[in-house]
Amino acid sequence: DSRAGGSHDWERTGTMGSAFVGFLSDMSSRQINHLYQSPWACLSVLRSLPSLAKSYVMRLLYVDEGIAREEIDAWVRPGKEHRDRHARSMLALKRLRVLVPAGDQEYVADGKELVRLNRRFVKGVRAQIETCFAPEGDEVEATVAPDDTMGGKRPKPEKIEEFAKGRWEALLMTLTGRDVKEFSLNPEKAKGKRRRGPGLDVAALFRGAGLVAEKSTTQKSADKPKWGITERGFRFLLSTAREQIWTLLTEYVRQYVDVAGAIDEKVAEVSIAGVHRDIGDDDSDDDGDDDFNDGDDGDGTRRARDLVAPAVIGFMLRLTFQTVGQPYRVDDLPGAQRAIAEDLAHLGLLYLFRAGPEKEEYYVPTQLTAGLAGGGGENDPDDDDATGKPDGKPRNDENGADETIGGDPGGHIIAETNFRVYAYTFSDVECEILRLFTRPDYRLPNLYVGMLTREAVHDALDTGVAAEQIIRYIKSHAHPNARKTTNGAGIPGNVADQIMLWAMERRRVRSADCVLYCDFPTGTDEYAAAVKAASDAGVLLWEDREQMKLAVAKSGHERMKEVFKAMRTQGGGGLGGGDVAAGGGLTVAMRRK
Repeated sequence: DSRAGGSHDWERTGTMGSAFVGFLSDMSSRQINHLYQSPWACLSVLRSLPSLAKSYVMRLLYVDEGIAREEIDAWVRPGKEHRDRHARSMLALKRLRVLVPAGDQEYVADGKELVRLNRRFVKGVRAQIETCFAPEGDEVEATVAPDDTMGGKRPKPEKIEEFAKGRWEALLMTLTGRDVKEFSLNPEKAKGKRRRGPGLDVAALFRGAGLVAEKSTTQKSADKPKWGITERGFRFLLSTAREQIWTLLTEYVRQYVDVAGAIDEKVAEVSIAGVHRDIGDDDSDDDGDDDFNDGDDGDGTRRARDLVAPAVIGFMLRLTFQTVGQPYRVDDLPGAQRAIAEDLAHLGLLYLFRAGPEKEEYYVPTQLTAGLAGGGGENDPDDDDATGKPDGKPRNDENGADETIGGDPGGHIIAETNFRVYAYTFSDVECEILRLFTRPDYRLPNLYVGMLTREAVHDALDTGVAAEQIIRYIKSHAHPNARKTTNGAGIPGNVADQIMLWAMERRRVRSADCVLYCDFPTGTDEYAAAVKAASDAGVLLWEDREQMKLAVAKSGHERMKEVFKAMRTQGGGGLGGGDVAAGGGLTVAMRRK
C-alpha cells in the first residue's frame, strides 16, 4: 500500500496519543528502514516507546549479535503486572521494527528465537549519543540564519507565540462549528485558495481523520454548515495538543502521498532531513524482508513513491528538534520541503516571514512544534499518570513546551467538591470544550463558570466522549491551587467518582423495541404459558408475575400471536382483533422501553 498507512491506531485503541506510533506501525518494512536513515527519526521513535522498551533498547544498543528471546524474557520480574508491561514493550518494539529477527532465520537449530535491534535504528541512536545530539551529515542546521542577515527584523517570541496560539485555536474553533476565516469546512468557500500539487486542505484533513461528517439536513440555506463534528471529533477536542497535532499530521502525510504519488518531480524533491551517510547503505540486512520487491515496474517509480511518506515524516520529525524561536532559511530547503513548510505554517507549527535586503524568507519553529517528538504521555501506559508525571502535571520538554500548548502551562481549571467548575481563561476554544461536559452558568472576560451535572455529562457521553477523558482533561488543566487541595490529583475524589458513576448508568440500562402484554385473566394458566412460550422462543425481555405482565421483543410479536391463537382454540378465550382479548381481557400494547 503506497499510502503507508491504514486505520488510525487511536481508532483501534481508543486513545489518540498513539496516532504517531500507529502511523509508523502501518508503514512497510522498506518505509521504516528508509525512515531510520535519519538519526532524528530514530531518536523520535525511541522517545515514543514505553519506558520499559526504552530500557531494553539501551541494554541492547551496543550488542551487535543476536540475543535469545528467552534471555530478554528473563529480565522481567515475577508477577502478572510486570509480564503485561513486558508484553506491551515487546509488541511496541516489533511493531516499529526496532526489534527484528537476527539473521536470515528467526529460529536457530535448538529452537530458540534470536532477535536484535534494527541496524539502521542502532546507527541512528548511536550517532545521536556519540555526537551529543549533533550527528554528522545533518544539513538542516546549515539553514540557521544569523541575526545580521535579517536587518533587525527578527520576530519577537511573544509575536510567534501569539501567532501559533491563534492559529491552533482557530483550527479547533472550526471543529466546534464556528466560522473562522483562516479555515473553512465549506468546500465552496475554499475554492481557488489551494496550490497545485500537494497542499493543505484543512477540511480534507478533518474528513480524512473522521473528525467531521456531512450533516443530513433538508435545509437549503447557503449559510448552513454542511459539515458537523463526529464522535471522534469530540474525543479529539478533549485530547492533548500533541495528540491533536499528530492526528492531523499523519493524515496530512497520507493525503500528501496520494497527491504526490502522481507527480514524479515532487517525489524526486522530497528527501529525508538529517540523513546520516553511514546509515543509508543499500547492503543492510534489515532490508532482507522488505515487501516492495514484488511487482516493481522496473523504472523505480513505484519504489520512489513508496518512500515519500517516510521522507515527509522524517522532515517533520527533524523540525521538532529545531530550536523554538530560531529563524532558518527557507530557500535552503528543497522545493517540496518548502511547500510542506508553508502547510505547517498554515497550521501554526511554523512562522514564516521575510527580512533582509534581499527579502529572503525564513521559518521559525513555534511552541506547537516543540515536544512533538517527545515520549511518555498517553502513549505510555507504564507511566505514573496519563499526563506523564506522578503528580498529574503536564510533561514539559527541553524547550519548555507542554501538553497544554496554546493554553496556560500552569493550569486554569478548578473543580470544587460541589461540582462547580471555574476556568480562568481568555480562550474561546477552551470554553467551548468545557461546554461539552458542563452546564454553562456564566462567562466573564477571563472566567468561565459551569456545573458538572448528570445531564451535561450524559450529553457528552452521547457524543462519544469517555468519562475517563473528562477526568483526564480536568486533571491535566488543573489550576496549581486545585492540585494543592487535592494532593496533586487536580480533581476532587467525589467528583471523579460521580462522573464514573454517571457513565456506569448508561451501561446499566438497555433499551429495546418491545410489545407489552397485560390484563391476563385470573384463575387460568394463560400467563404462565405465555411466559414459557416467550422464554423458549428467546424473545422474553421482562416479566412481572404479581401484576401478570410481560414484555417481549418486537420481533417476537407475530410468534406470540400464534401462541395466543392456539390458547383461544384450546380454551375458548384469547385475542380478539389482535389488540384486546375477547372474554379473557388480555391487552397488547406496543411500547419502546
